[in-house]
Amino acid sequence: MSKLFDQEPEIKPVWQVIPRFFRYPLKARVLPTLAFISAASVLTLIPILGFFIWLLLWAMLFKVSYEILSSTASGMMEGPPSVTQMSDGIMFKHIGLLLAMGFAYAVIVGVVGSLTFALVLGLFLMLALPAAMMTLAMTQSLVQALNPVTWVHIMRTCGWAYLLTTVFLLLMLLSQAQAEAWLLPVVGGSMLLFSVVSTFISAYFMAASFHLMGYLLYQFHDELGIDAAPPAARDEHGDSQDPLIDEANALVREGQVEQAASLLGGEIRQQGAERPVHDHYRKLLLTRGDKNALLDHGREYIPMLIHSLNDSARALDVAGECMEADPGFRPANPDDVLPLARLAFAQRRHDLVLKLTSGFAKRHRQHPDLAENYFLAAQSMLEKGEDAGKPVGLVRQLRKRFPNHPLADDMARFESSFGDTMPG
Repeated sequence: MSKLFDQEPEIKPVWQVIPRFFRYPLKARVLPTLAFISAASVLTLIPILGFFIWLLLWAMLFKVSYEILSSTASGMMEGPPSVTQMSDGIMFKHIGLLLAMGFAYAVIVGVVGSLTFALVLGLFLMLALPAAMMTLAMTQSLVQALNPVTWVHIMRTCGWAYLLTTVFLLLMLLSQAQAEAWLLPVVGGSMLLFSVVSTFISAYFMAASFHLMGYLLYQFHDELGIDAAPPAARDEHGDSQDPLIDEANALVREGQVEQAASLLGGEIRQQGAERPVHDHYRKLLLTRGDKNALLDHGREYIPMLIHSLNDSARALDVAGECMEADPGFRPANPDDVLPLARLAFAQRRHDLVLKLTSGFAKRHRQHPDLAENYFLAAQSMLEKGEDAGKPVGLVRQLRKRFPNHPLADDMARFESSFGDTMPG
């Protein structure tokens, strides 16, 4: 099979690969489509018929742009697959998204009647628009794309990188306007050339912008539950090579995200399923914001990952997803907490160590892993830069309660290193 992907072993932060976004429209799988749309734009000059041709070309451009966003988010860096995955009406859904957000803004501002509130809400919607477009690309559902909970989830997960992306999107739009200001006067004497150049500039920057949004989703695909399968997991068209997942994706493209989740969930409960089905199911649950189903699946999936698939790293990520959705979530088997806490500590994910071990003694007072769990918690507190008082006090209590524990000497060294200034 020829290599269709340019997937790096390490996903670089978005701000480290900025030049990539400006080069992306020149890819062999992207440039011919942009060139065709640009060349065909001369037909828009035909009276009356030209309007319908213009509408058709823009529908094509929006479709390929959303294909770019979706395929990039799934790890395909050489352009969208040859077989289209996006619905033909995506442009109208995009327009519907803008109109719905604008209408909601007008209604809310009209009811509240505060200038300050209008400015704050307007800023929020401007920042949230890329998240709404990302959701629309991944679900092809206008209802899902209008869910503010999903916007906030994407923005919170991506953090400052999301804000940086919106800034670059604005810069791209400004660059597009500046490029037109410089180039179009040169060809302004010819309406045909004017149309081709203007359309190409718009198409070029639109493809680059949507690739940028897709890359942001790709960078945080684990946290967002997006399927970023490696090349070996896909066929030459970019499909998953799993008929059940392909059937679910077909439902998603029709806007039936709930039905797609039900399809995969039913298969998991009735027949069991391979790991890709489990991961894709979680992606759909995260997209829908179905917290209860996500937690229920996590309780069953975590022990499967640890004991059957020997993938504690993925189990830790699933536990993190679940605890993000519900701080009270813990693995169903208390024996699974310690291996996950050890791995989280090794990965320097100290917040996750503290979440995993929090309340362990209340739930499992006599569990043999209690001492090590809390020793990891104490070390994580110090690694996070917290005052030494609480972790040293915790280790002191552990030493008194478990004087013969295999880690007693390590606890003693910890206390002597950080507890010299603490009262005995």
